[in-house]
Amino acid sequence: MLDQPAGQQKYVTCNADEGDSGTFSDSHADGRRSAHPESRDDHRGIAVGATQGYIYLRAEYPHALRALRTAIAAAHQARYLGSDVAGSGKRFDLEVRVGAGAYICGEETSMLESLEGRRGEVRVRPPLPAIKGLFGHPPSSITS
Repeated sequence: MLDQPAGQQKYVTCNADEGDSGTFSDSHADGRRSAHPESRDDHRGIAVGATQGYIYLRAEYPHALRALRTAIAAAHQARYLGSDVAGSGKRFDLEVRVGAGAYICGEETSMLESLEGRRGEVRVRPPLPAIKGLFGHPPSSITS
């Protein structure tokens, strides 16, 4: 998955949707973890050559959304995100995308569909997401 042609756009995605029954019990953890999204996503993104990351979050988590947006703004201010991450010359931006809360978006290909602005439905395979991922590019990393 990481062995891609030079110059090809790479993305890091994080599925924070928590669509499974009972997982809402762990949603408080997103509030704590979201204080430093740059500590995970920008390091992972830069390591694999990605320049853009997306955190996919369901609309029912307004507190987590607020915390993530605040943390991302602080990371930009501290130069952990942006055009010159920590003076490295590397670019990495991170954006929160809010889904409609569809249970199915916990599945990776339906999350990708939603991130691309379409209805979150499972993609027919093949091709696998490791071959054709977000915006038709192979994904660098999909986490949940």
